[in-house]
Amino acid sequence: METDRELSFREELLEEIQQEILSLEGPALDEYLLALGMDPNHLLESFDAVFQDPEIAAKRRKFAAARQRSRESQAPLSASVLSFEPSKKREILAALTKRVDLTGDMTIAARNRRIESDDDLDSFLEACLRLGLIDESGKLKE
Repeated sequence: METDRELSFREELLEEIQQEILSLEGPALDEYLLALGMDPNHLLESFDAVFQDPEIAAKRRKFAAARQRSRESQAPLSASVLSFEPSKKREILAALTKRVDLTGDMTIAARNRRIESDDDLDSFLEACLRLGLIDESGKLKE
């Protein structure tokens, strides 16, 4: 166990080192740290890691949450939209296209505004359903 005198001496020494470090910069600081037996590059890496670790952890949490949302959204759809007759699906597409033209809220640009097959139409309607643009009966949501 340390005595009050030893604690006081340690505190004074640490304060003196701190004051010296704060007063130096560049090569003079590097020399001082090396004289103390410290590697300036290692200290800098350690200092950076202190700030990067929480940032990396936050990014990992955000990524994990996004993956979880993705898994949840990939759950099988109970939607009847995909089982509609092709003519009904085309009616839904026409309603969506009309809304897009009126509001400009969404585009079908990735498909060059064309649906060339029934599979394309099913894929597009499934995406609209997942995005909440239509409900399971094919009605547009507000």
